Amino acid sequence: MIADPEIQRLDVRTVAEYSEEHIPGSININVLDEQFAVVADSTLRKDAPVALYCRSKKAAAILSKKGYTVYELDKGFTGWKQAGKETEK
Repeated sequence: MIADPEIQRLDVRTVAEYSEEHIPGSININVLDEQFAVVADSTLRKDAPVALYCRSKKAAAILSKKGYTVYELDKGFTGWKQAGKETEK
């Protein structure tokens, strides 16, 4: 599912963590930022599903409440890397 170009890939870690390594094509919005919901609304499309990874439980709750269709990446970024999937630095 995450390979689908219609899926919005969302990394909700800090900018520093995202800068170290992330899934290609992902958007970074720090869920720990007080403005997370505002930034998400100005960045994401509600008409396309959002695939979350890292700290995704909190982000999923916020986004679901706002009307987004949300999926969480099983085992997060660590699982992605362990599966040998591509990452960017």
